[in-house]
Amino acid sequence: MTVLIRFATAASFAALAACATGPFGGPPERVNFAADSALGAELGVREIDALYPAFVAAIEGGKKGEERPWTAGSATGSITPGQDLVGNLKPNPMTLLPVDPGLDLGYSFETELGLHALARNANLRSGPSEEARTLSVLSAGTAVDAVGKVVGEPWLLIAINGRVRGYVHESLAVKAPGTELDLAGGPIRRAYPCRAFDQTLVIFGRSDRWTGVACDRGDGWRLERPVGIS
Repeated sequence: MTVLIRFATAASFAALAACATGPFGGPPERVNFAADSALGAELGVREIDALYPAFVAAIEGGKKGEERPWTAGSATGSITPGQDLVGNLKPNPMTLLPVDPGLDLGYSFETELGLHALARNANLRSGPSEEARTLSVLSAGTAVDAVGKVVGEPWLLIAINGRVRGYVHESLAVKAPGTELDLAGGPIRRAYPCRAFDQTLVIFGRSDRWTGVACDRGDGWRLERPVGIS
């Protein structure tokens, strides 16, 4: 499963998709996930309510590139999940970073720590713990961007070539040569999950296909317009 980025609210989303209740137990907010389509404004209540759980299920658990169809009333469509993304780790919270699937990101992070180099070989892990799954071993000298440090814990969330890859222990990383005197350490931020998608919509023989991004800032998935994807 592609989008098993474990955020603190993942269980709420699964329940939302399964029983069509809101993240806080009330009725679901009627979000039109086809709002960015040229045909989106033509969807009625029945169609919007059918698209809602189909979209959430695809974004939460769909494999990248796997089309998920839905139909209701006069409309049919599909949602195809794309790459996993993470927001709110950069100064502009609308800047999104590609992220490897399966990472445990349900933490608050000290951000903007800058470039580092690994002082010795380091296990890259899926979460901030020595018990977390080892994803790979990074060689000493590897340059990494410390996009976050778990608050109160000695673990760095790192990106390589602009993509968030996992965690390394803080003791294994040092400021990159030439940046030792740079100020580092920005505000504490909580990461939020995002995902790119491709959608189709057909109403009475007219069709539209478009791409977009959805994010959850803690109150359920919403369509977003990021300023950029690094």
